[in-house]
Amino acid sequence: MTPEDKPIANITDLLCRTEAVARLDPPLDPEPLSAKAMQRTVRQLRLQQIELEMQNEELLRSQVELARSRARYFDLYDQAPVGYCTLSAQGLILEANLTALTLLGAVRGDLIHEPFTRFIFNPDQDQFYLHRRQLLTLGGGPPCDLRMVRLDGTVIWVRLTTTMARVPWAGTTDEPEAAPTLRIVLADIGERKRLERENALLLVTLHEAQKLEALGVVAGGVAHDFNNLLTSILGNANLGTLGAAPGGAEAGCFLVIEKAALRAAELTRQLLAYAGKGRFPATQVDLGILVQEVTLLLAVSKPSQVTFRCDLADPLPLVQGDPTQLFQVVLNLVTNATEAFPAGVAGQVTLRTRNEQVDQATIDTGPWCLVLAPGHYVTLEVTDTGTGMQPEVAALAFDPFFTTKFSGCGLGLAAVIGTLRSHRGGMMVRSQPGQGSSFKLFLPALEEPRPPILP
Repeated sequence: MTPEDKPIANITDLLCRTEAVARLDPPLDPEPLSAKAMQRTVRQLRLQQIELEMQNEELLRSQVELARSRARYFDLYDQAPVGYCTLSAQGLILEANLTALTLLGAVRGDLIHEPFTRFIFNPDQDQFYLHRRQLLTLGGGPPCDLRMVRLDGTVIWVRLTTTMARVPWAGTTDEPEAAPTLRIVLADIGERKRLERENALLLVTLHEAQKLEALGVVAGGVAHDFNNLLTSILGNANLGTLGAAPGGAEAGCFLVIEKAALRAAELTRQLLAYAGKGRFPATQVDLGILVQEVTLLLAVSKPSQVTFRCDLADPLPLVQGDPTQLFQVVLNLVTNATEAFPAGVAGQVTLRTRNEQVDQATIDTGPWCLVLAPGHYVTLEVTDTGTGMQPEVAALAFDPFFTTKFSGCGLGLAAVIGTLRSHRGGMMVRSQPGQGSSFKLFLPALEEPRPPILP
């Protein structure tokens, strides 16, 4: 078998065989080639052409397969439903897929060779360092839920699942070959966190509803039976007053009985108000006028060192409700605010009314004790500069029969919540020990224009 008859393995083999054939040929003769030599030369050239075409086809097939492999890599890595990041031992980002870039609101140049901690929310930095230390020392650990910051400043919740690989990374030149690289999977769990918050809120609402239902049953039974007793007591007290000598001791005793019975009836109404079963006439109420009436009423009874400051919006939409119950709500809030100061300590109680549009973002983030639906509301905020409330006291402030006062039944704030609930309103509370308290109530605003105030 001559060299030209052997099968071709690769381009290097082709070159070697070409040189071998050239060595077998005699030196070029200046004389014209014979027909036989010419045929042999043409045959060799055709063979080489075929071999080159075969090599070219093989190269094209390799390039197509490489392009397909790159496309598969793009689909599997860059277009994965979760983000992937590769970190160096120093915590620098070596690689990130498109999902991670989209998650962080960045382009590739914003992440590569940047510290991964740059994108972690500051309060959660320690949590990530602990997660990383467990991985490097123990070789593994549970997933880590933390908040990350996008380039536009938006905070998102992400679950990190991290693995470690001790392999050299092609993009590094300043690390030893055995340096560990961290491979992090980033999964957006913002929706799950939102559902968890909603679930927690639903549990709180369910707990409140259960308490309200239990108290409503008790209040209904007490109101029915107690009102029957009060009817008998008041009737006999009136008869006794009529039969007693005018101005005598007996008449005074019967008068005290009547007042005590009326007070007991008021306590029953407060129980019904907390249970949200109080009935009220559908009338239009100006919350600003109620605030002015309450401040005038309490101006003479409040501690002398406490001052009122009214910041009332005008015009203010009207609300639908019972003016007597709403007056009692404002009175309870302002009275509690004036009593939030130690004896002899000066302070200020601010009453602020506003016309506000409440959106879902406010509902999701506010410190609510009675949540409402998005919409148009008239608000009243009662703020004091008193001692404030400890967290454990604030958590129980609206429970019935809970009070921190020396005397009192603990139904004031409980009745406030019940009245607001029956008026489809809400309440937001902020309080810090030593920094005072703020109670902000929301009542649905009427869309009808407010009638002019006559002089």
